[in-house]
Amino acid sequence: MTNFAYPKLKTMPKYIPNSRFTDCYASVGKITFYHRDGECFFRTKAKPVFPGTAGQQVQLSIHQRGLQEWRNLGHEEQLEWNALARSVRSKRPPFNTSTHISGYNLFMSAYHGLACIGDERIPEPQPIPDFPVVCLEMASSTVINETDLQISFRITGDTIPENIRIVGKLQLTAPGYSPHRGKFRNHVGTIGNDGHVTFIMHEYKTVSGLDLREYQIHMRYFLVDSQSGHRSKEWNLSEGVCI
Repeated sequence: MTNFAYPKLKTMPKYIPNSRFTDCYASVGKITFYHRDGECFFRTKAKPVFPGTAGQQVQLSIHQRGLQEWRNLGHEEQLEWNALARSVRSKRPPFNTSTHISGYNLFMSAYHGLACIGDERIPEPQPIPDFPVVCLEMASSTVINETDLQISFRITGDTIPENIRIVGKLQLTAPGYSPHRGKFRNHVGTIGNDGHVTFIMHEYKTVSGLDLREYQIHMRYFLVDSQSGHRSKEWNLSEGVCI
Protein backbone atom coordinates (compact mmCIF):
# COMPACT_ATOMS: atom_id res chain seq x y z
CA MET A 1 0.00 0.00 0.00
CA THR A 2 1.30 3.43 -0.94
CA ASN A 3 1.19 6.05 1.78
CA PHE A 4 -0.60 9.22 0.75
CA ALA A 5 0.23 12.55 2.36
CA TYR A 6 -2.51 15.17 2.29
CA PRO A 7 -1.26 18.58 1.20
CA LYS A 8 -0.97 21.16 3.93
CA LEU A 9 -3.54 23.93 3.79
CA LYS A 10 -2.13 27.38 3.30
CA THR A 11 -2.89 29.78 6.12
CA MET A 12 -4.58 32.91 4.83
CA PRO A 13 -3.43 36.27 6.25
CA LYS A 14 -5.45 37.26 9.30
CA TYR A 15 -6.87 40.75 9.63
CA ILE A 16 -5.76 42.45 12.86
CA PRO A 17 -8.41 44.83 14.31
CA ASN A 18 -7.27 48.34 15.15
CA SER A 19 -8.65 51.57 16.61
CA ARG A 20 -10.08 52.66 13.24
CA PHE A 21 -11.55 49.39 11.92
CA THR A 22 -12.57 46.64 14.31
CA ASP A 23 -13.70 44.34 11.50
CA CYS A 24 -13.93 44.16 7.69
CA TYR A 25 -16.42 42.61 5.28
CA ALA A 26 -16.83 42.09 1.51
CA SER A 27 -14.25 43.37 -1.00
CA VAL A 28 -12.26 46.51 -1.59
CA GLY A 29 -9.91 46.91 -4.54
CA LYS A 30 -8.16 43.59 -5.14
CA ILE A 31 -8.72 42.27 -1.60
CA THR A 32 -11.64 40.20 -0.25
CA PHE A 33 -12.28 39.91 3.49
CA TYR A 34 -14.00 36.79 4.83
CA HIS A 35 -14.73 35.14 8.17
CA ARG A 36 -13.95 31.68 9.50
CA ASP A 37 -14.67 30.52 13.04
CA GLY A 38 -15.32 34.10 14.13
CA GLU A 39 -12.00 35.45 12.83
CA CYS A 40 -11.42 37.76 9.87
CA PHE A 41 -9.00 36.84 7.06
CA PHE A 42 -8.25 38.35 3.67
CA ARG A 43 -7.13 37.09 0.26
CA THR A 44 -6.81 38.22 -3.34
CA LYS A 45 -10.20 38.86 -4.89
CA ALA A 46 -11.27 35.99 -7.14
CA LYS A 47 -12.00 36.62 -10.82
CA PRO A 48 -14.08 33.62 -11.92
CA VAL A 49 -14.93 33.20 -15.59
CA PHE A 50 -18.67 32.86 -16.28
CA PRO A 51 -19.02 29.59 -18.26
CA GLY A 52 -22.43 30.57 -19.61
CA THR A 53 -23.92 27.06 -19.60
CA ALA A 54 -27.52 26.55 -20.72
CA GLY A 55 -28.69 26.24 -17.11
CA GLN A 56 -26.85 29.38 -16.06
CA GLN A 57 -28.32 31.31 -18.96
CA VAL A 58 -31.82 30.25 -17.90
CA GLN A 59 -31.23 31.43 -14.33
CA LEU A 60 -29.68 34.67 -15.57
CA SER A 61 -32.77 35.33 -17.72
CA ILE A 62 -35.07 34.72 -14.74
CA HIS A 63 -33.02 37.13 -12.64
CA GLN A 64 -33.06 39.79 -15.34
CA ARG A 65 -36.84 39.52 -15.70
CA GLY A 66 -37.25 39.79 -11.94
CA LEU A 67 -35.02 42.85 -11.87
CA GLN A 68 -37.10 44.51 -14.56
CA GLU A 69 -40.33 43.72 -12.67
CA TRP A 70 -38.88 45.35 -9.54
CA ARG A 71 -38.08 48.46 -11.54
CA ASN A 72 -41.64 48.50 -12.89
CA LEU A 73 -43.17 48.49 -9.39
CA GLY A 74 -44.69 51.71 -8.10
CA HIS A 75 -42.77 53.55 -5.39
CA GLU A 76 -45.41 52.80 -2.74
CA GLU A 77 -45.21 49.07 -3.40
CA GLN A 78 -41.42 49.16 -3.21
CA LEU A 79 -41.77 50.85 0.18
CA GLU A 80 -44.07 47.99 1.27
CA TRP A 81 -41.31 45.51 0.40
CA ASN A 82 -38.77 47.63 2.27
CA ALA A 83 -40.96 47.60 5.38
CA LEU A 84 -41.35 43.80 5.24
CA ALA A 85 -37.59 43.35 4.79
CA ARG A 86 -36.73 45.15 8.04
CA SER A 87 -37.56 42.03 10.03
CA VAL A 88 -35.50 39.69 7.82
CA ARG A 89 -31.95 39.09 9.07
CA SER A 90 -29.16 39.34 6.55
CA LYS A 91 -27.13 36.21 5.79
CA ARG A 92 -24.02 38.35 5.40
CA PRO A 93 -21.89 39.69 8.25
CA PRO A 94 -22.08 41.30 10.69
CA PHE A 95 -24.35 38.56 12.06
CA ASN A 96 -26.36 40.53 14.58
CA THR A 97 -29.76 42.19 14.91
CA SER A 98 -28.49 45.46 13.48
CA THR A 99 -28.58 44.23 9.89
CA HIS A 100 -31.42 43.25 7.58
CA ILE A 101 -31.94 42.73 3.87
CA SER A 102 -33.47 45.27 1.49
CA GLY A 103 -36.94 45.24 -0.03
CA TYR A 104 -35.34 44.54 -3.40
CA ASN A 105 -33.61 41.44 -1.99
CA LEU A 106 -36.86 40.17 -0.47
CA PHE A 107 -38.76 40.75 -3.73
CA MET A 108 -36.12 38.96 -5.80
CA SER A 109 -36.03 36.05 -3.35
CA ALA A 110 -39.79 35.64 -3.69
CA TYR A 111 -39.57 35.98 -7.48
CA HIS A 112 -36.95 33.21 -7.68
CA GLY A 113 -38.95 31.11 -5.22
CA LEU A 114 -41.98 31.17 -7.51
CA ALA A 115 -39.82 30.53 -10.57
CA CYS A 116 -38.18 27.45 -9.05
CA ILE A 117 -41.59 25.78 -8.58
CA GLY A 118 -42.62 26.60 -12.15
CA ASP A 119 -44.85 29.60 -11.36
CA GLU A 120 -42.77 32.59 -12.42
CA ARG A 121 -44.79 35.75 -11.77
CA ILE A 122 -44.69 39.05 -9.90
CA PRO A 123 -44.99 38.32 -6.15
CA GLU A 124 -47.20 40.45 -3.96
CA PRO A 125 -45.75 42.01 -0.80
CA GLN A 126 -46.54 39.55 2.00
CA PRO A 127 -44.74 38.76 5.26
CA ILE A 128 -42.66 35.61 5.45
CA PRO A 129 -44.84 32.85 6.95
CA ASP A 130 -43.89 30.56 9.82
CA PHE A 131 -42.62 27.54 7.89
CA PRO A 132 -43.05 24.05 9.34
CA VAL A 133 -39.93 22.17 10.42
CA VAL A 134 -39.53 19.19 8.11
CA CYS A 135 -37.05 16.30 8.15
CA LEU A 136 -36.55 13.90 5.24
CA GLU A 137 -35.37 10.31 5.60
CA MET A 138 -34.31 8.14 2.66
CA ALA A 139 -36.99 5.57 1.79
CA SER A 140 -36.20 4.15 -1.66
CA SER A 141 -34.52 4.75 -5.02
CA THR A 142 -35.65 3.32 -8.35
CA VAL A 143 -34.56 3.69 -11.97
CA ILE A 144 -37.49 4.41 -14.29
CA ASN A 145 -37.46 4.48 -18.10
CA GLU A 146 -33.83 3.25 -17.84
CA THR A 147 -32.67 6.88 -17.72
CA ASP A 148 -34.32 8.59 -14.74
CA LEU A 149 -33.68 8.10 -11.04
CA GLN A 150 -36.69 8.33 -8.73
CA ILE A 151 -35.83 8.98 -5.09
CA SER A 152 -38.38 8.87 -2.30
CA PHE A 153 -38.06 10.29 1.22
CA ARG A 154 -40.22 9.84 4.30
CA ILE A 155 -41.44 13.16 5.68
CA THR A 156 -41.25 13.61 9.45
CA GLY A 157 -41.82 16.66 11.60
CA ASP A 158 -44.58 19.23 11.34
CA THR A 159 -47.64 18.92 9.13
CA ILE A 160 -47.10 20.46 5.70
CA PRO A 161 -49.89 22.83 4.53
CA GLU A 162 -51.24 22.41 0.99
CA ASN A 163 -49.64 25.66 -0.18
CA ILE A 164 -46.12 24.51 0.71
CA ARG A 165 -43.84 22.84 -1.86
CA ILE A 166 -40.59 21.00 -1.19
CA VAL A 167 -37.63 21.80 -3.45
CA GLY A 168 -34.48 19.68 -3.34
CA LYS A 169 -31.09 20.73 -4.69
CA LEU A 170 -29.75 17.32 -5.69
CA GLN A 171 -26.35 16.03 -6.76
CA LEU A 172 -24.93 12.54 -7.31
CA THR A 173 -21.30 11.66 -6.60
CA ALA A 174 -19.31 8.48 -6.18
CA PRO A 175 -19.62 6.97 -2.68
CA GLY A 176 -17.62 8.88 -0.09
CA TYR A 177 -17.16 11.99 -2.21
CA SER A 178 -18.20 15.47 -1.11
CA PRO A 179 -20.59 17.54 -3.25
CA HIS A 180 -19.48 20.26 -5.64
CA ARG A 181 -21.23 23.50 -4.72
CA GLY A 182 -21.85 24.53 -8.33
CA LYS A 183 -23.37 21.22 -9.46
CA PHE A 184 -26.54 21.12 -7.37
CA ARG A 185 -29.72 21.17 -9.48
CA ASN A 186 -33.23 22.11 -8.34
CA HIS A 187 -35.94 19.45 -8.35
CA VAL A 188 -39.50 20.07 -7.18
CA GLY A 189 -40.78 17.22 -5.05
CA THR A 190 -44.17 15.54 -5.36
CA ILE A 191 -45.77 15.09 -1.95
CA GLY A 192 -47.92 11.97 -1.73
CA ASN A 193 -50.73 11.03 0.63
CA ASP A 194 -48.48 8.34 2.15
CA GLY A 195 -46.24 10.86 3.90
CA HIS A 196 -43.48 10.64 1.29
CA VAL A 197 -41.98 13.16 -1.12
CA THR A 198 -40.56 11.98 -4.44
CA PHE A 199 -37.93 13.60 -6.66
CA ILE A 200 -37.05 12.52 -10.21
CA MET A 201 -33.56 13.15 -11.59
CA HIS A 202 -33.89 12.96 -15.38
CA GLU A 203 -30.93 11.51 -17.31
CA TYR A 204 -29.11 11.00 -14.03
CA LYS A 205 -26.07 9.31 -15.59
CA THR A 206 -25.57 12.10 -18.10
CA VAL A 207 -26.06 14.84 -15.51
CA SER A 208 -23.73 13.27 -12.95
CA GLY A 209 -21.20 12.02 -15.49
CA LEU A 210 -21.14 8.70 -13.62
CA ASP A 211 -22.35 5.19 -14.45
CA LEU A 212 -22.17 3.30 -11.15
CA ARG A 213 -24.11 0.72 -9.16
CA GLU A 214 -23.81 2.82 -6.01
CA TYR A 215 -23.94 6.60 -5.57
CA GLN A 216 -23.77 9.16 -2.84
CA ILE A 217 -26.72 11.51 -3.07
CA HIS A 218 -26.32 14.98 -1.59
CA MET A 219 -29.34 17.17 -1.08
CA ARG A 220 -30.06 20.65 0.24
CA TYR A 221 -33.81 21.03 0.55
CA PHE A 222 -36.10 23.91 1.45
CA LEU A 223 -39.78 24.83 1.47
CA VAL A 224 -41.50 27.33 -0.81
CA ASP A 225 -44.80 29.08 -0.06
CA SER A 226 -46.59 28.76 -3.42
CA GLN A 227 -48.70 31.84 -2.66
CA SER A 228 -45.98 34.34 -1.79
CA GLY A 229 -42.82 32.71 -3.16
CA HIS A 230 -41.03 33.04 0.19
CA ARG A 231 -38.55 30.28 1.01
CA SER A 232 -37.55 28.62 4.26
CA LYS A 233 -34.02 27.98 5.42
CA GLU A 234 -32.19 25.02 3.89
CA TRP A 235 -31.59 21.61 5.44
CA ASN A 236 -28.84 19.20 4.31
CA LEU A 237 -28.57 15.45 4.02
CA SER A 238 -26.30 12.89 2.34
CA GLU A 239 -27.22 9.25 1.79
CA GLY A 240 -25.88 6.28 -0.14
CA VAL A 241 -28.14 4.77 -2.82
CA CYS A 242 -27.90 1.50 -4.72
CA ILE A 243 -29.15 1.27 -8.29
